[in-house]
Amino acid sequence: MAFEDKKKISRKPLSQKEVANLVAIKKHREQQKVFQFKKTNTFKFFNIFNVCCFFIYLELLFCFFGPINYQTHYSISVKIKTGNEINLKNERIISQINIVDASLKQYDLIIDDYVLPPKKFTAFQIGKDYILQKELKAKICDLDKDYFIQSSSPILFLLLLIIFVSIISVIYNLNENIYSLSAVSLLNLIIMFSFLIL
Repeated sequence: MAFEDKKKISRKPLSQKEVANLVAIKKHREQQKVFQFKKTNTFKFFNIFNVCCFFIYLELLFCFFGPINYQTHYSISVKIKTGNEINLKNERIISQINIVDASLKQYDLIIDDYVLPPKKFTAFQIGKDYILQKELKAKICDLDKDYFIQSSSPILFLLLLIIFVSIISVIYNLNENIYSLSAVSLLNLIIMFSFLIL
């Protein structure tokens, strides 16, 4: 008799209707949490910050491959690095040009083209984006072509990465959860800070 009392009482499994009710209650609670979170100032501030960052990223990307704000500089020193490739005119490909301007600032331009090397004392233009004023590309006045500045390569990599992350966070509604929204906002803050110091 005592042995039978100690036997574990088996639990009755929930019916499909009860399981469906529990799932509906959990979904309702989650929706209420999201609804309450959307009313907070934290939600509004973080989302406005993330949207502003996204438009800055798009502007930078647009300036990389489109129009840009050019300023004229004058070189005092030009060094050329050539590659191993030679064209039909027996000209060696120019892989990189190092230019030092009148204010002693150095620019490494990625060329990878058969072009006439610029003269020691020549005008060249540096292109900056419109918002952050980051130096992204250059134009040597004798040549009608844009060339990327080597130091802008990390900016392009970070841009593509953070734009991808931002699109994924919008698709999966990560901005509706305090933890994921905080993580995306922190990532945007770090990227923006890195853009400012690069």
